[in-house]
Amino acid sequence: MKFLISIAVLLLCVVIWPPLTAQDDEAFEIRPFDMVELINGNRFEGRIISERPDGVQLEMVGGTATFLKSDIAKILYRNPPEKVYDLKVAMNLDPDSYESQLELGIWCLEPLVNLPDQAVVHLQDAIRIDPENATPYSLLFAIYDSRDYSDLSSEERESLLLTECEILLSGVRVNVEVQGIRNRTVTALKQAGQPEAAVLLLEEMSQGDVADEDVSWALRNLVVLLDALGRSEESRSAALRLRDSGGGSDSEVLLREIGWAAQDHASGIPGAREQLESLVEDLISSGGDTGAAYLFRGSARLLDDDLSGADSDFKKAYQAGMVDGKSATTFALSFARQGYFEKALGLLSAAANSDSVPIDWRLVEAYVLESQGENSAAMALYQEASRQEDALWQAKLLAIEARRRIEPDWDPTKSIQEVMRADILTPAAFAECSLVLGDHALNQGKLPEARRWLEYAISSGLDGPDVLLRLALAQRGPGGDPVKAKSALEKVVSIDAGNADAWNALAELQHRFGDLSAARVSIESSIAIYPAKLKESFSPDIPAALSWAKRSLRRIDRTLEQEYWYDDFQRVDDSAIRNNWMEDEAYGISVFLRSGSVFMDGVQRYQPDRLTTMKREILTPRLTGLRTTVRLLAAGVGTRIALRIEDQSGGGLIFFRDPDEVLGFAILGGSKVEMIRSDNKDQQQEYDLVETRWAGGQIAHTLEIAFTKDGREGAEVWFDGVRVARGISYRPARKRGLVGGISGQAPLDEKWGIEIESFEVFRRKAEITQEREF
Repeated sequence: MKFLISIAVLLLCVVIWPPLTAQDDEAFEIRPFDMVELINGNRFEGRIISERPDGVQLEMVGGTATFLKSDIAKILYRNPPEKVYDLKVAMNLDPDSYESQLELGIWCLEPLVNLPDQAVVHLQDAIRIDPENATPYSLLFAIYDSRDYSDLSSEERESLLLTECEILLSGVRVNVEVQGIRNRTVTALKQAGQPEAAVLLLEEMSQGDVADEDVSWALRNLVVLLDALGRSEESRSAALRLRDSGGGSDSEVLLREIGWAAQDHASGIPGAREQLESLVEDLISSGGDTGAAYLFRGSARLLDDDLSGADSDFKKAYQAGMVDGKSATTFALSFARQGYFEKALGLLSAAANSDSVPIDWRLVEAYVLESQGENSAAMALYQEASRQEDALWQAKLLAIEARRRIEPDWDPTKSIQEVMRADILTPAAFAECSLVLGDHALNQGKLPEARRWLEYAISSGLDGPDVLLRLALAQRGPGGDPVKAKSALEKVVSIDAGNADAWNALAELQHRFGDLSAARVSIESSIAIYPAKLKESFSPDIPAALSWAKRSLRRIDRTLEQEYWYDDFQRVDDSAIRNNWMEDEAYGISVFLRSGSVFMDGVQRYQPDRLTTMKREILTPRLTGLRTTVRLLAAGVGTRIALRIEDQSGGGLIFFRDPDEVLGFAILGGSKVEMIRSDNKDQQQEYDLVETRWAGGQIAHTLEIAFTKDGREGAEVWFDGVRVARGISYRPARKRGLVGGISGQAPLDEKWGIEIESFEVFRRKAEITQEREF
């Protein structure tokens, strides 16, 4: 009986083994697409969009096809490299096996797989297991060379470089036979911020015959690195060995030797002058950077009273961008004020080597760099200048202000207090310090503190319009004196009538006092500052102050000249919308009330692009516009949202958001619907179109359809206070059955949702003429 059972088990294994193997092969096969294999052997690749008991629907490049289950031999689903990789790690990888790690790393580098980050992990693990094998190193070198660190944080970059150093050093320790591994290790250590470790390796590499290219390369790098670390004597010793052994010097080594020779000559060391001449000639013949060399030699000739020779060298240094420090600073500031920034920077590169102007050249170069928009580099120079022994309070304040511009959240209080604790604090210094502290407190919303420091600054002599504007902004907030704020702003605009921000702030304060007419005058004064072309533009790129003023003027005009009806939907949750609203829901879309908003939400079913709407009759006489505030909660690739106004005759105007986020409008009532998008270049001038997009993200936006007073100039559509189009030929006057509302639609099986926060209807105020109201 046991024998028969054994035979049965063996036969069962023979029967089921081939399918299991085939299944494993399929699991390890990379497939970028789903695949349907038919009984007749044909295979089709694409994306399975539906799978039912009776068949499968496959989307392919040429179209969509449906295959019956009875015709299908096998279905293989998409299997990306990442999924196959995870399976290989789970089933095949032996973490302690060199061969297993290497095999998986090589597989990750195959063109069809292309998983370099995973390859690095396994190749590095292989090296950790067996560092003496050369194969993984050559594979890793190519990956290391192609790495892009630009999108990485400093911590991530440092971590990768340290790991690279660890791997390379493991090969160096066992003397693995890989071409260039030691040179590469030195470079990696320097990039990882480990210069001392690089020096140790270079010292080891430099032991041997200097005629060997690797030894001479190590010595040249050792000279530069030791000098950078401040180990000048050791650097000079390495350079001397390199020169005495005939190993040759590159321009970096030669420049350091020239500098040392100039120092030796100034110290009176015999032979230094002749050595300097020889080294300069070597650098010139090698084609290296000669500007600094001419400056060193010119200084030596000047020391020897060789005025004509010194003048000749300084002219050559000037032509190469190198001059005497004080002259460089003076010329550079002159060039910078004229806008010749490149010339100024060339001169300042020489001033950086001068000890006579350690503060001035840094301040001038910082000024140049900031003028060019290089704020970070400018800040570094400002701070460097402020740390110099003879730095004045102005240099320190310039450094503080530069850091505030670069790091808006930085608190300058401690740094300012250090300046104010100086032995000699002049009234000018106190005023400037008070202004910085007041400005910082104002930005942080600490208005009482801001008012106190700004008052100190003004009483100490800083009473310009910019300081008065800051004080007014602090006074108009909680706890401040609005009357003082208004007085300060009126003084600012009287001194500087071209200050749009001041006019806007004054208008906002006048509006708060209820003086709308005065606020209107202030806003018109702000707008009048700008050229006519900008004033007429509604482009999003216009200055922020002008954009605010134009929106505010429109609000004030509407308040003075119009009335409005407002529905904020503050009713019981899940109740009917009521208030004369009519709802029409597409299949799958629900319209309901919740938390003071109307929601349209669901998945479009059965009828693609069928409208879901909520409308109400517009019986208001003297209609001037409709406005709604809407939040887009979800939208697929085919969702369209719209604000609508329609009449009984079939006419109407629809302000819509297209599926690609571009806004546009449609005019109803003609032989066909006329649809114009805001990015339509051909009709841009006719409708004064401003290309506008309603991007994703659950942010509330306002959509508005507005009508001019007499209707002759046509309708306008607005988005978030920006006019998208005007001159649209639709007039609501004398239209029967006028309705307005919001709609949404989407293709079949697409989810979409919006939240409608409010709906407003505007009309002109009635005009009384001879006892009749119009």
